[in-house]
Amino acid sequence: MWRVLLLAYLFALLGLATVAYGDCTSCLTSVFVNRTSTTIDLNFTASSDDPSALPSSVNAVVMQVDGQRTKCQNITLPKARTIDGAVVYAGTFSAYGLYSHSGRVDLGGQIYEFTVPLDGEAGTIALAADQTPLAGRGFAVQVNAVPVTPHPVTLYFADAAPAAAAATPPALTIPEINPTLAIGGGLILITIVGAYIDRRRALARSLAG
Repeated sequence: MWRVLLLAYLFALLGLATVAYGDCTSCLTSVFVNRTSTTIDLNFTASSDDPSALPSSVNAVVMQVDGQRTKCQNITLPKARTIDGAVVYAGTFSAYGLYSHSGRVDLGGQIYEFTVPLDGEAGTIALAADQTPLAGRGFAVQVNAVPVTPHPVTLYFADAAPAAAAATPPALTIPEINPTLAIGGGLILITIVGAYIDRRRALARSLAG
């Protein structure tokens, strides 16, 4: 009985692993800002199997400034440019804060959480556990479109590393283990061990008789 329950549990894990490791078809992948004394140029980059299908804008809500909660600012950022197949959403608004902005952003109904330093370094962004829509939060902030010009965003793409890095020998990496194969191997191992235990018990009973 215990093996039946364990196998059912492993099959459930197998289903979850398939979902967790599914390829992302449309994702926000990075966030960064350019700050002047009076304005902040906020940028999100998005990748997609079909960049032309991405929405014309994203909606962001700045909820924390310099690590402190603040009155939420609603910001709508239009598509600004496409670089190496990735779409950049960008806009400028009045500068507020010295160190960082944190909040949530909506890409076509998917909600992400982000934190971005104001010193030009790349921030962090990830799919939010709470997928509550952003509508109705805070006040709208006037956003101006940014000029469509070459931009240091290319520094944040893996295929845009400095040319000198191409001559560096590749670092040793640990091979990735496919979770589906790992769970399947576990099922086979449990079946073999269970059969062995049953055989030992049957042999013990026959000797006792």
